[in-house]
Amino acid sequence: DGGARHGVSEPSSINQRNDGHPNTVRTTKFTWITWLPKSLAQQFKRVANLYFLFISVLVLFEWSPKNWRSKVFPFIVVLLWSSCKDLFEDMRRRRDDDAENSQKCIRLRRGSKEGEDDMEEVAWSDILCGDVIYVPEDTAFPADLLLVHPAGEEEAFISTVMLDGETSLKTRQAPSICQVVSRKCARDETIE
Repeated sequence: DGGARHGVSEPSSINQRNDGHPNTVRTTKFTWITWLPKSLAQQFKRVANLYFLFISVLVLFEWSPKNWRSKVFPFIVVLLWSSCKDLFEDMRRRRDDDAENSQKCIRLRRGSKEGEDDMEEVAWSDILCGDVIYVPEDTAFPADLLLVHPAGEEEAFISTVMLDGETSLKTRQAPSICQVVSRKCARDETIE
């Protein structure tokens, strides 16, 4: 059926996410259409803004001793200023997302024009589930990856400082099903 079967997602259904870019990072909160409503909704979660809204409504009545302009206009300016600040921060997040998504990595391309497999450089956002990715030593990971063959011996040392802040390296080995391939690759490297 192309979807999930027995709680496990199949690559074909995963690769349809985000318009065919399942590895796209998006940390923005708003779009141009949702910016003002969502920003105002977040601002009215603050008790102080609810208080000033209540005061602004009270001064609109004709029996109010205060001039409504002295309360409503400053309150609107504060709300708009906060909304503009939210928009500016979201634009910075979008710029950072674009920089992250456009980083390059090396992917195995199966059966190119000559019928042989070769490697191609692609953006991180173009990585699909099931792709074989070459990750050079001391470079960032473009996605959640399955270690097939570590450089060197039978283990890889991975830094997760960007995920959890922990600075110690973690040791990872290829799964037992991949260790046959890993051993063959290691033998081929020593022969060359």
